[in-house]
Amino acid sequence: MGTNTGVIPPKGVCWEVSMTSVSSAPPDLLRWMSAIDELAIAVNQRRDLPGLLEQIARTACDLLGYESAAVLLVDDDRKVLRIEGCWGLSLSYVRLVNEESPLFLVPEDTFTGSPSRRAFIEGSPVIVEDISRDPSYGPWARAAQEHGHRSMAAVPLRNQGETVGTMNVYGSDPRRLGPGGLQLLQVLASHAGIALETSAQLVRDRSRLRELSSLNDLLRQHAAIHDRFIGVARRGGGVSDIAAALAEIADRAVVVQDVSGQILASVPRAGVSVRPPDWLSGQQPHASLLSLVAGASPVVSSEAFPGLLAGPVRVGEETLGVLWLAGEAEDDDVRLRAIAQAAVVLGLEMLRRRAVVDAQWQLRGDLVSELAAGSVTDPEVLIARGDRLGSDLRLPQRVLAIRHEEAGEAGETVTAELLRLVQSLVLSRARPKPLLALRDGVITIVAPAGDAPEVEELARHIHTVACQAMEGGVRVAMSETCPEPGHLSGAFRQVTGLLRLLPHTPDEDILTVASAGVLGMLLADVDPHRVGVLAARWIGPLHDYDRQRGTELVGTLRTYLDHDLSTSATAEALFIHANTVGLRIKRIESLLNISLSSVGDLTTLRMALAIDDITRFL
Repeated sequence: MGTNTGVIPPKGVCWEVSMTSVSSAPPDLLRWMSAIDELAIAVNQRRDLPGLLEQIARTACDLLGYESAAVLLVDDDRKVLRIEGCWGLSLSYVRLVNEESPLFLVPEDTFTGSPSRRAFIEGSPVIVEDISRDPSYGPWARAAQEHGHRSMAAVPLRNQGETVGTMNVYGSDPRRLGPGGLQLLQVLASHAGIALETSAQLVRDRSRLRELSSLNDLLRQHAAIHDRFIGVARRGGGVSDIAAALAEIADRAVVVQDVSGQILASVPRAGVSVRPPDWLSGQQPHASLLSLVAGASPVVSSEAFPGLLAGPVRVGEETLGVLWLAGEAEDDDVRLRAIAQAAVVLGLEMLRRRAVVDAQWQLRGDLVSELAAGSVTDPEVLIARGDRLGSDLRLPQRVLAIRHEEAGEAGETVTAELLRLVQSLVLSRARPKPLLALRDGVITIVAPAGDAPEVEELARHIHTVACQAMEGGVRVAMSETCPEPGHLSGAFRQVTGLLRLLPHTPDEDILTVASAGVLGMLLADVDPHRVGVLAARWIGPLHDYDRQRGTELVGTLRTYLDHDLSTSATAEALFIHANTVGLRIKRIESLLNISLSSVGDLTTLRMALAIDDITRFL
């Protein structure tokens, strides 16, 4: 027999491992070493724990001459010792110890001095030579004797430095376990501890293998999802096909919207369709809804949209749209991964779509610039170019102008955001398509006006959506109807003049020449260059005086008229003293040789100021 590998001798015991010493050892020692070798092999082979504990108990009986043995382990709460492996014990005795009269470690109103409990708590061996004479056996004494137990010994069982149970042997006659037998019992207890740790490690290994297997399956599923979406994108399937693939994988109805609320794709599933919330309603502000969705990863549910999940379609820091799915609760990892992957591919597809649209807008913008300049030499050529862009310049047209009041302060960011929003709203219109361009910070649209209410509806739709999305400050002006392309340059002058010459008000409606009074009339029907002599006669001297002396007579006059000839209100508006206003008004009357108390002079002066504004704007 070979060396005793895998077994650590007890303290104070030294085993010689040479072949000569083993062959000359006493028969009992050889039998012990052989049995312990078998235990070591069984432990190293990672057999099931109950079988190992039974083998250890049987070995204890064989080597020590006891009739029965047991391995008791503490439960997870460390309150009770239970027999988990045994040899020679009857089922009725095991049931007695485990169920009828448990070995409580922290008992209440029960016997606390059992030998097994003392060995566990004190961490030292306990030997009972005669059970009938040992009061510590308490309620188990009679049952033990009925089962043929007359003596016993218990040693603590440790695992990784912690006491986790006891190793017990039971004899059929009174006896006392000697020092050598006690050391062997402790060796067997250490093997039980090793078996426990080996079993726990085996459980951990198997759990880890299951986790790795599950992770591999998950990775394979994720890869399949990725390949599916990328395959759809490579085939040029577009937003609709990507949404259809997601609906199949997630088993949910799907809708894709852009930031303007336009539905780009809608895919029902199992008879269920998604109806996104109305972003234009007063109950669900556009900006707050987008802000909530933009923070989702990948989806979020909210009382703002019951019965739905919403996630951002985002590229970098820019949110391009919203992905809606039917359902209220977030789903499993695979489906969430599918949603996140679909959102990425949708974002890339929407960027590609935007690039195509941008190229079309560029061509439309070139045509709009020519129409605004009034350089229409061959109307048929312009009409043909419009046809290629999906427009129809044969129809009467109206011009819209859109501008944000903060565009001058916030620079290009606000204008670019507004332009994207307006492009999305215009793109959703049926053919013939409007023309759109960005000119000097103002978004201009040339829209077919065959049906005038339809153009007004487009203007109001843009105004409503843009004001909610950008928190107010968006202004929209609309021209009169132009029967042919040659009249469009005047329409551009109308709408840009309305935006730049009329002061902004918080509750401003769509600006039109009809709502702008005298200024609107001049922009619509009068050639400012022909009536410019009126401005030169009545306002020119005031401009000359201001330039020569650094005064503000023109500004004071305009404020004075805007405040209904109130000196105090004008002074408050200009942050100057009322006497200063009075002196400036007298200077104006002297230079122009008029009286501001004359209704005729006031009417002429108001008209002259409007013409002066228009000529300077042009």
